Amino acid sequence: MTNGNVKKETREEIVFDGMFWIDKNGVKRRYVNPMYDEGFKILFGSEGNEELLIDLLNKVLPGREIRTLKHCNTEHHGMTESDGNAIFDVYCEDVDGVRFLVEMQNWSQHYFNKRAVYYSSFAIQDQAAKEKRHQLMTLGKDKWDYNFAPVYLVCLLTFNMKRSLPGFAKVKEDDYISIYKYTDVETNELLGDGTTLIFIELKKFCKNLQECRSEKEKWMCSLKSMGDQLEMPEELAGTILETAYEKAALAAMPPELRTIYISKAMSRNDELNSRAEMIEDALKEGYAKGRDEGLAEGVKVGKEEGLAEGREVGLAEGVIKGREEGREEGLAEGVIKGKEVGLAEGRATAILENARKMKELGIDVETIMQVTGLDRTAVGNL
Repeated sequence: MTNGNVKKETREEIVFDGMFWIDKNGVKRRYVNPMYDEGFKILFGSEGNEELLIDLLNKVLPGREIRTLKHCNTEHHGMTESDGNAIFDVYCEDVDGVRFLVEMQNWSQHYFNKRAVYYSSFAIQDQAAKEKRHQLMTLGKDKWDYNFAPVYLVCLLTFNMKRSLPGFAKVKEDDYISIYKYTDVETNELLGDGTTLIFIELKKFCKNLQECRSEKEKWMCSLKSMGDQLEMPEELAGTILETAYEKAALAAMPPELRTIYISKAMSRNDELNSRAEMIEDALKEGYAKGRDEGLAEGVKVGKEEGLAEGREVGLAEGVIKGREEGREEGLAEGVIKGKEVGLAEGRATAILENARKMKELGIDVETIMQVTGLDRTAVGNL
């Protein structure tokens, strides 16, 4: 509940009323958001919050029971000036020297799997430098036997690995936790206890608090929802997660740390909004380009198909038309030809009939031949 008697403190655009940070959209925020790097570091990387980190790691790491942890330097430089640097969210070690790197990763990266391997190597280099110094001081030796303590890299991801990890052959679709070690590809024999990579894909975890059946699931649910909660869920009372909510409360933080967190959270929100707008613009641009290209291709295909279909239809119509015209022309020519043949036959018949009558009248053959044009044989056959 907001205390109306508490004077609001305002620094630049930050509004905090004693319990809630009120963002520029008027949304109240009571707790840090552990899904942001800044909130995660406050909750798990601050001195005095080791019990939270120990409990979380014990829930997600199989076969380990961590009792104590001490924080290490989170910033590491490459071996040369040209090498890349690494800044971890949380880096610590237990009493046995086992190293634990814990990262909250918000942005999908094309080669994040390789980045994880690269990050884990710093914890090994760190041990090498430390052991060399120890052996030099205690034994007078400057050689290291490479017997480094196990390294665990725990990556909590707000995205699914499948899209961001080309070459990862066995990305599980349903399980939200994936664990990788160096093993023989045929026998699965473990190559020592050197390095373990744990990927927790929070986007795949979709249970609400009432559906959670284990402390591990309650941790996952709380990590995803804490930043939006106005009150701690009653189901968490008396558990380590109640302590987590108490540590995450903005009102319990020193003013300077609270201001730093809120400033970074505001920048992160602006960055998220900017990325969302860029993605939306890219989708719109891609849709428009795809539509134009599809329309042009459709017109081209339509023309080709229409031309082919037109040819076929035109050819068929031409054949029919040609047949009809040919039939008409043939009929006309036949009539004319028939008339000509009939007329010729009628004329020949008339000549023969006249020649026959002239012969009956006793007219001589020469005269008949001269008048009718018949030859002597034809007149003789009458």
